[in-house]
Amino acid sequence: MKIAVAVDGSENALRATDYALMLMRQFSEAKLELIHVIDYNKEDERLLKQSPNSLAMYQKKKIQSALKLVKDKGIDAEVTMLKGNPQQQIIKYVNTNEIDHLILSSRGLNTLQKLVMGSTSQKVIKHVNSSVTIIK
Repeated sequence: MKIAVAVDGSENALRATDYALMLMRQFSEAKLELIHVIDYNKEDERLLKQSPNSLAMYQKKKIQSALKLVKDKGIDAEVTMLKGNPQQQIIKYVNTNEIDHLILSSRGLNTLQKLVMGSTSQKVIKHVNSSVTIIK
């Protein structure tokens, strides 16, 4: 079984990672993967595109807390860095890399924000072929 967690450096992503670790205890043969997507449509991330060193440090910072949590539990995790629209990249990656279970965190958008922008987790759920757990 392959379990993937989408991480973005948030507290919710840490809770999602913690949930993945709980699942790992239930499935002794499971493998864990942390996925982070750089979204160049965000201004701060777009600026990083100009400097490969800055981009690498930024990516490392975004996954650092989740990776530490995983390592503290003695688990080896594969780390995958993607670039582009988070929804599209997560969907494409999960559907082409035999991910059995995807864990996402919820950002907690209010009703108006969901209507205007949508929700990454809602869009991903509709289009991935694996089972999905959303952590609040």
